[in-house]
Amino acid sequence: MDTLSALVERDPLQVPAFALDRFQQGVLEKLHLEFFFARCRVIVTPHLSFLTTGPFTAAEGRRIQGILGDRQEQLHQLKLFLLYDLSQYSALLETNSYVIEVNSSLVIARFLSCGEPGGYEVKLYTLRPEDLPDAYGDKIYLGRDFISLAGPKRPHFGVRYLRRSLPEQMEKLKGRLARDVAAEQRHELERDFLDDVDALVAEFGERADALIGAYPPEISSAGLARERLLDVNREFRQLKHLLCEAEALLREMEQRLVVAGSHAARYVTKLRKDVANAVNYVMVKVNGRISDAVNGIRV
Repeated sequence: MDTLSALVERDPLQVPAFALDRFQQGVLEKLHLEFFFARCRVIVTPHLSFLTTGPFTAAEGRRIQGILGDRQEQLHQLKLFLLYDLSQYSALLETNSYVIEVNSSLVIARFLSCGEPGGYEVKLYTLRPEDLPDAYGDKIYLGRDFISLAGPKRPHFGVRYLRRSLPEQMEKLKGRLARDVAAEQRHELERDFLDDVDALVAEFGERADALIGAYPPEISSAGLARERLLDVNREFRQLKHLLCEAEALLREMEQRLVVAGSHAARYVTKLRKDVANAVNYVMVKVNGRISDAVNGIRV
């Protein structure tokens, strides 16, 4: 609940004007926000009621009801801000549009404080409406993103977040494998997959640092000449290639664990989805936009 309180105990967010297409509008209308009670999850519905996945205290109930009654404008603007951010700096919705629509456009956004002032990591899930809350455990992971309430712009198209997040997720994956996979099989996975993924993530970090150091935070045709745009587009494309290689290795690793009947495959699946989402983001929202600007394409 501390995260929810921090998000709403401020003036409503100022969201830049933008138009939602029909798919995005459907996601906004069915968007659920997830936070934590002491012993369960609390899910804020689109109509600003709440569901829980387990028992909660009377004090927790009063607190959430007070927020939902008094902070409706803040919650509405938070959801708009999230949709704006996902539309500008993520390919999560586009990548997962099929499974989202199969689940009646219901998306659950879990907000987690990430230690950066005003910054939150948001994990997205989808689930059939009739499965909430009793079958909450069957939700499908879509991916994660980062939002900063300090403002809607992301320096360098948000590559700094990917540069920080990917090594963190690799370490979490290793920890879960150490816990849930026998030593012999884990050593095989390290030899055949993880060591190579580690090397790719390290190179990604080095190239991302170089890009951040070489180009201004705002990468656009307004601030960069055509040749510089072509250069930075090539740099992003190289980052994408590293991610493609990592995603292919993670997919093979995931399949091996599935064949072995290991429930640890789900941890690899999550990281693979994160990497695939990053590939699609760079391809569609970065390379695509820069190429269109260079080519003079206007829709």
